[in-house]
Amino acid sequence: MQRVVTVLEILVPIFAAIALGMLARRKGALTREGVMGMQQYVMQYGLPCVLFNSCLSASIGAESLTSMALVLPMMLLSVTWAFRARKSRFPYHNLPQLFAAQESGMLGIPLFMTLFGAAQAFRMGVLDMAQALVCITTIALLTAKTDEGTRPAEILRQVFTSPLLLMSLLGLALNLSGAKAWLEAAGIASILTETAGFIAQPVSAAILFAVGYNFSLGSGNRSHIFKISAIHFAYFTLFGLLIQLVLFLLTSVEAQTRWAILIYTTLPPSFLSLGLGRNEEEYEMAAGVCSLLTVVSLAIFCVIAVIVS
Repeated sequence: MQRVVTVLEILVPIFAAIALGMLARRKGALTREGVMGMQQYVMQYGLPCVLFNSCLSASIGAESLTSMALVLPMMLLSVTWAFRARKSRFPYHNLPQLFAAQESGMLGIPLFMTLFGAAQAFRMGVLDMAQALVCITTIALLTAKTDEGTRPAEILRQVFTSPLLLMSLLGLALNLSGAKAWLEAAGIASILTETAGFIAQPVSAAILFAVGYNFSLGSGNRSHIFKISAIHFAYFTLFGLLIQLVLFLLTSVEAQTRWAILIYTTLPPSFLSLGLGRNEEEYEMAAGVCSLLTVVSLAIFCVIAVIVS
């Protein structure tokens, strides 16, 4: 009975937040702009604080570098396939972005934190950094061919100056340089971490609420939505299994790293793909794929929660 209660303590808050988001949209309780404001708070302030604290206290070493090295070729291969596929099978301009990055920021880190705590968030954060190179390059290629109203330089500037990336790097720099020990000796470290932790408190609930609010399967070509979703799921499942095999051979790898990789490979594509569509059809296609794979990801997460708890 206690095991059931433990699992429910993890899952019920997640689905309650998603259900409230769906209800808010149906009732018109919040505007899309209001929900976007919540997402902006999370991405600009909440999650960066989570990653700062996690990277500041993390034991970064060969294990994290190995995880990053395994993820990078996986993303390169997937986005290469997507650029080829859009010339023939799926002629959507924003298709490559669906395969260039997983939604580790908006969804993966909050889910991982739910199971393992904010202190372990760096294990998902380093995977997000590993995919950044592929993601940034893909955005550059896609925006270079859009209309004059889109400014590629501005989009790239926002990616390079992302608070998620900058705060992760700051936490790592303080950690690896030894500055963390100086801050602790001066009595400043706890003030920084407590402040960051306070700002980060609403992260998980806000993101899951937004996931529910934005859920959509699109009204356009649902056949393509299901096909692209199936290809995405199959590809990342296969490579996820291969990465787990490599990690299995490295007997010193901690269990949390294995779980981080597993959750990462089951995540939906980056939600940035919606904004890179050139028309309503491409926007709805990306929204449908992201929403459908979010449901799949949450279903798998439920199984993981049962195993871990």
